[in-house]
Amino acid sequence: MAGDPLDRVQRRLGFKGGNATSPVRAIVIILAITVLPLFIISAVEGTLGSLLRDPLILGRLLITLPLLELSGVPIARAVARAVQRFHAEELVTAEDQPRFDATIAAAVRMRDSVLAAVLIVVIAFGIALVGGRDATLSYVLGWAHRDGALSAAGWWYVLVSIAVFHLVRLRWLWRLLVWWRFLFGVARIPLRLMPSHPDRSGGIGFLSTTVNAFGLLLFALCVGFGFDFRALILRGGESLHSLTIAMVGVPLLLMVWIAAPLIFFLPQLDVAKKRGRSDYAVLAARYVRRFDARWLGPDADDTQLLGTSDLQSLADLANSYSVVREMRHVPLNKQTIVGLILIGTAAMLPAITAEIPIRDILLKVLSRLY
Repeated sequence: MAGDPLDRVQRRLGFKGGNATSPVRAIVIILAITVLPLFIISAVEGTLGSLLRDPLILGRLLITLPLLELSGVPIARAVARAVQRFHAEELVTAEDQPRFDATIAAAVRMRDSVLAAVLIVVIAFGIALVGGRDATLSYVLGWAHRDGALSAAGWWYVLVSIAVFHLVRLRWLWRLLVWWRFLFGVARIPLRLMPSHPDRSGGIGFLSTTVNAFGLLLFALCVGFGFDFRALILRGGESLHSLTIAMVGVPLLLMVWIAAPLIFFLPQLDVAKKRGRSDYAVLAARYVRRFDARWLGPDADDTQLLGTSDLQSLADLANSYSVVREMRHVPLNKQTIVGLILIGTAAMLPAITAEIPIRDILLKVLSRLY
């Protein structure tokens, strides 16, 4: 997922070192640009205490931004492994290999689009300039404004800090579109799906594991909204009841944005499942008929039945047919879905704890468990 124009700019500016898997330097520099000047300016203006108590600063800049940078490492590794698995499990035939390579190339071109990078930058700073005056709204603490206008710290927050925040977040939304493009292209290639594969997804169950790698990104995107909702509750006159739809809808929308492209494989998996059920039904009928004739027929000799491998073969055939029957139409298992739901719920804790103390939440959870 790394390597786009903005990533190359970061490397040229020294935000990232030679170790592509370590985002530490980028995180330090981003915080030095977005947060440190706010601390210095607000200290000079005498509003540092107000700044440190602001949930928007904590949520957007000190938590969300570092987590968004950290998210790139597990996602890049998981996507690379997924591409390798298509080769290792021979899911793509030699005749379709050029199409698979072309799909990868198209996704890379989309990721490396200079036009997309420029638009992301323009939109991010446009949002900051047009909508960034939210720093003066009632749910933002007093450090951001003075005498009815933006303070120096408020202007830095609008022109730099919040612009960088939107830039990093929009960049990830674009990367997710690249993920959609890649899976859409792969799903159009006739894959060599195996109905009896134990992953119950025809051999592409590893894509569910790949989605797990997006968990940190999901938390990072959601927790930023969680702190926004906290600010609205503490300073904006909102309540958990009034924000229920938003607090449920935002994590759900982001979960769909991450996992929904796996639906592209539904047509192929459906055809493979139907073919597998038909093939294994015919195979089972032939085997059971011969088994019955050998061991249950009038001339059957059951003195050798004990210890025969025929019984184990019959059980193995039944297990294989069960695997085919339980084959999923989407390569997404329940563990991944539950994990995403738990992550999205945990990201809303900053908003929930604005009204319900964390101690009460823990006591309720423990009472349910024990």
